[in-house]
Amino acid sequence: MMHRPLLRIAALSDIQGYPYPEDAGMRNLERALDMLAPLRPDVVVNGGDVNDTGNDADAVRYCKERCDSRLGALPHVACIGNHELCFIRDDLKAARTPDAIRRDFNAAFGCDPDARVVRRTVRGYEFVALHLSRPEGYTEGEIAEFGEALSEAVSRDPSKPVFAVTHYHPLGTVNDSRQETKSGALRRLFDRFPQVVGLSGHTHGSLRDPRSIWQGGFTAVETGTLCYGSLGLEPPAANQISCLLPYGHESVGCLCLDVFADRIVAHRFDVRERAEIEPDAPWTIPWPHDPACAPYRFDVRRAAEKAPQFPPDPEPTLWYDYGFVYLMFSAASADFAPAGPAAGPPLGYRIELADAETGRATVHFHVSDFYRAPDRRATRIVFRAPPHSLAPGRRYRCRIVPAGFFGVEGRPVDWTFAVKTDYPLRNDAANVLPE
Repeated sequence: MMHRPLLRIAALSDIQGYPYPEDAGMRNLERALDMLAPLRPDVVVNGGDVNDTGNDADAVRYCKERCDSRLGALPHVACIGNHELCFIRDDLKAARTPDAIRRDFNAAFGCDPDARVVRRTVRGYEFVALHLSRPEGYTEGEIAEFGEALSEAVSRDPSKPVFAVTHYHPLGTVNDSRQETKSGALRRLFDRFPQVVGLSGHTHGSLRDPRSIWQGGFTAVETGTLCYGSLGLEPPAANQISCLLPYGHESVGCLCLDVFADRIVAHRFDVRERAEIEPDAPWTIPWPHDPACAPYRFDVRRAAEKAPQFPPDPEPTLWYDYGFVYLMFSAASADFAPAGPAAGPPLGYRIELADAETGRATVHFHVSDFYRAPDRRATRIVFRAPPHSLAPGRRYRCRIVPAGFFGVEGRPVDWTFAVKTDYPLRNDAANVLPE
């Protein structure tokens, strides 16, 4: 970051907080500001879910005050997320309508209280933000109004990027971008404008996940989260609770985007570690955007992805503990392209367990700890056999397959083991699954 860009953007999202310094989200906000303040950004982008609930706007005002105190009175471009609209107490529902919430939110950030679409011009670059008015997604009218604002912003200077700020990602772009609307109206709108750089939160995706930046007809970037990390898998991985990552409190981050005439450089920050993620390999987006040769297209990256591999002897091992059976094996590793030679773990492991006699099989996915700082990652994977997957006295054929982020799989480990006959297994498959 030695050369001062034409524009510097601080981007953060999903604090889901309460207005006091002990709150986890606000603590992470302070960590983010520790790193952003010395960089002297020109504008702050906030992707929504500042509040944990829609009962009041106190957390929104608190966030704005902290940003002003640490960064100076910068222009803010912020949008309402689903948490601003949800979890309202029964006694407040008549007062905390979507219109009232929008007026409070806009007022906190110094905007027209009634605006559904917020526009700002900062150092000659256009920002357009779209508020949610219902958790299930954007209405046709909101998309139409947003489209008019984007068209006007692009027409001012078609050679420049236009930063479109939404809480929900456009459908089918970055990882887990499934919630903007069933119709994909936001995606179709952005497809009209190669100048659009979409900045969104909501999914709590890790900035260490290479799928957090996507390119097609436009560019979409995950802003990270300041509350906790998630990973959308259907069904969730065996070591997740719903979408929550096992160490999700560590998967918090923010962005600093440096805009030059010929490129946009996105620096990612691990907020818990107060450190830049892969400082030698920031996401670098050539400008103007050419969909035909964009480096962050998923198909390009899938073709270049190297299969994750186990070490020569992954040492598969059984471990019995308090009524549960655990499988342990050495972690696989992968090289991610085209971001550079940054070695790291795969997305996770597909684990197939088949009864050697009956052939009855179960398949499970175990997400790796790719989202943790490198010195916190495990060298041995510990997989607790899920409910009803094993039975005492049975012999199993096990296959463990390391899975890359873009679908490339490495060589499997094949292993046969037997569960102790007299072990008091809590999750006994023989008593649950039909023959």
